[in-house]
Amino acid sequence: MEKHILSKSTFLRGLQCVKSLYLYKNFIQTRDMVSAEQQAIFNRGNNVGVLAQKLFLGGTDATPAKRSNNIAAVENTRKLIESGVEVIYEAAFQYEQVLAILDILVKKGDKWYAYEVKSSTKISSTYLLDASLQYWVISNSGVSLEDISLITINNQYVRNGDVNLKDLFSIKSVKKEALSNQKMVEEKILLSKAVIHDGVLPDIRIGEHCFSPYNCDFMGTCWKNVPQNSVFDITGVKKAEQFNLYNSGIKTISDIPEKNDLDKNANIHIQAFKNKSVTIDKKAISSFLLNVEYPLFFMDFETFMPAVPIYDKTKPYQHIPFQYSLHYKKDKDAKLSHFEFLAEQGFDPRRAFIENLLKVTENAGTILVYDVLMERNVLNGLKNDFPEYASAIDLRIKRMVDLAKPFQERSYYHPDMKNSFSMKSLLPALVPELSYSGLKISSGSIAMIAYENLQKETDMFKILEIREYLLEYCKLDTLAMVKVFEVLEKST
Repeated sequence: MEKHILSKSTFLRGLQCVKSLYLYKNFIQTRDMVSAEQQAIFNRGNNVGVLAQKLFLGGTDATPAKRSNNIAAVENTRKLIESGVEVIYEAAFQYEQVLAILDILVKKGDKWYAYEVKSSTKISSTYLLDASLQYWVISNSGVSLEDISLITINNQYVRNGDVNLKDLFSIKSVKKEALSNQKMVEEKILLSKAVIHDGVLPDIRIGEHCFSPYNCDFMGTCWKNVPQNSVFDITGVKKAEQFNLYNSGIKTISDIPEKNDLDKNANIHIQAFKNKSVTIDKKAISSFLLNVEYPLFFMDFETFMPAVPIYDKTKPYQHIPFQYSLHYKKDKDAKLSHFEFLAEQGFDPRRAFIENLLKVTENAGTILVYDVLMERNVLNGLKNDFPEYASAIDLRIKRMVDLAKPFQERSYYHPDMKNSFSMKSLLPALVPELSYSGLKISSGSIAMIAYENLQKETDMFKILEIREYLLEYCKLDTLAMVKVFEVLEKST
């Protein structure tokens, strides 16, 4: 058997961009590094796939001793089928040098059923193309499939005791869609093979396809000639508008004419960048500050979202709060105090979290948060989880003021914000002496991953180290809020 040329992942890559496919097959060393967030998504998918195998017990794994030996995987699968095994995990098939590895293959009576597992709660068009390629390879390899289905996570499932796999997972047949795609799959396979064998890098310009359905991991190669301060640095502008400008020869912010079709906020950034000026609407900021009364609490939460619920009365991907940081200022000239909470791993953190938070915020005063939606949603969720605290939580919600508002409304705008009001954009512009860059945990998504990993960590030294990193990160979040608020106070 010849080594495969295409796999499911490279087939999908070619559908997105044949240049990306060519680079992957010929210059993989130029591929961008996989981020911690992306790796976590891969790991989660693998873990969910293994759990879904329990829907079909008693199966045999076709994975060879050397996982990368795909020829052995195909041979193992063939032998298992011939020997009468009725449930095969990681079943591998190859046809015309196209490889497909299926999560679960099941024989019921004399008919075969294919199942592909996704850690998502919805079936995307990409998943349907994925299944279509699987169907093409498997059916052409001599295994007649009665059906092919996608297994996804049911986001309405609520855990109560042990995980009920039949309720956690949803199974939907996609054979109809797969069959309708068979001609297209064959055509795209031929095109992808031709691109790989051609030996010439396809002349594909950067475009919206670089981001759809996934961010391409060769952007470091294809985007290397995009100049600094390009039109792509104006966040909040639709990709189509950015590319219209870029492809018309307007490549940098400085090139953008005074009269353009971009929205008001984008033009605030353009003018601030060109004039190297800071926009300050003192009247609007003063109006905002009237809603803020000392003492002040600067509050930030961290949550994690397990795909498979860990605790009773929780759903898949529910935000579970595990940490807060809170800086406190009694009056404008008072010394800053700091309070923090980080739940013990291995236990449901919600009750301890809300009881601790209510205790340290029982004094009167404004609670400042940055981009209030997440904190408000978490607190409303805790009201449902612990109705005995509902009235106390409501009082905290009423005291909350969104520190992001004057920046969202461009009452205060610095050109280095790049049309973004996220704290990661705000801090280097307004408080350059503070930075997330030196932190081991430097974003909420990485904090989420770190805490979820703690649930299974047994090395005490590693546990203590990660907890220290989490505390350091969350503390900087609220200290940044303090410093940003001070900038607003001084601006009036």
